[in-house]
Amino acid sequence: MRGPRPATAAAACGLAAALILGGCTPVGRQTTDGGVRPAGPAAADGGGAGGADQGAVKAEGGLLTAADRLLLVQLRQAALWEIPVGRAAARRGSQEATRKNLGQIATRHIRFDEVNRRMAAKLNVPLPNRPTAEQTSWMSEISGKSGTDYDKTAVARMRTAQGQLYARAAAVRASTRNTVMRAYAQQVQAFLNGQLKRLENTGFVTVDTLPEAPVVTGAPPPGGPDRRRSPAPAATSVLPGG
Repeated sequence: MRGPRPATAAAACGLAAALILGGCTPVGRQTTDGGVRPAGPAAADGGGAGGADQGAVKAEGGLLTAADRLLLVQLRQAALWEIPVGRAAARRGSQEATRKNLGQIATRHIRFDEVNRRMAAKLNVPLPNRPTAEQTSWMSEISGKSGTDYDKTAVARMRTAQGQLYARAAAVRASTRNTVMRAYAQQVQAFLNGQLKRLENTGFVTVDTLPEAPVVTGAPPPGGPDRRRSPAPAATSVLPGG
């Protein structure tokens, strides 16, 4: 049975767009990783392609870009829906692995929300206090399930959202102009990696519940069946002068 992942195009868009600090969701709507893009003049904070500094403001540690601020907001919004889902799953999950791991996810979110709120206060970034409409619909969808379907739905929704947020954190780590945010993005990556591991430890993360891989160019074709399977030589052995 396939998990309740978002539409293929939306999932692929979320992953690929996060890596380039852009997005495919129209201004003023919820993104698939739980973030909100503001409408009106603040739409410039989206940090679209070719505008990494668009909406940048001075803050402790240097210029704070729109993408930096969006990560703080998305982390908060992830906590607002994943804490109640994780708590409920700790009681309602049909499998012990689901109850244990999703309960831990909720506990870790509670702790990291405190860290995220302190960072947002330091960098003067307002945070939301309610899940988005999309996140609320996920919560309703999950609560309406039972048995194994409940476990599968909760894990699939959380795994898709966490994967996209992880890609966002990596993009911020690579691009931020703010030294405080750069160090924080590393901390965020470690936190999200732990969340992903716990979701995968449930046993419900399968090929058919994952989003589509990002579209890339320049990737090598797969090796033929008669190709040697030995590893490539050390890089130093093929460089001039060894």
